[in-house]
Amino acid sequence: MTASPAIGVLSDVLVRAIDRKGLSVLLSDATNSTPCASTVAASSSGFLPAFLITAEALWFEMTRHGFGLKLVDDPEAALGVTVIDHDAQSAVTVLLCLLDVLDALPVQNGQINLCDLTGLWQASMARLQPVSVQKEQAA
Repeated sequence: MTASPAIGVLSDVLVRAIDRKGLSVLLSDATNSTPCASTVAASSSGFLPAFLITAEALWFEMTRHGFGLKLVDDPEAALGVTVIDHDAQSAVTVLLCLLDVLDALPVQNGQINLCDLTGLWQASMARLQPVSVQKEQAA
């Protein structure tokens, strides 16, 4: 399950944006708090699918068009899926929405919590009708 070059670029830019902002990344719930490298947060098999699905929800809310994200089931991935590509007409649009999601995450003590992606995604989805996400079978 190799991600396309387009997904690789999005991952690289997200890592740079997190690092340039000087943010630490956590995966924290009510009982545990685990530091997470920005490279894992932005990995196609890490938390990039959550960032991109949230970004797509924001874009869909504005335009009624999605990014055509292509996800595959991946039991070894952090979220159980890996994002391998998108069909968006403009990579810049995807990138800007992705950076908007990063900017919308609450920052506490210089840290972002990946669990906060859920709230952003749910807020966008609450304003929309459900949109199907295309999944492909792993090769």
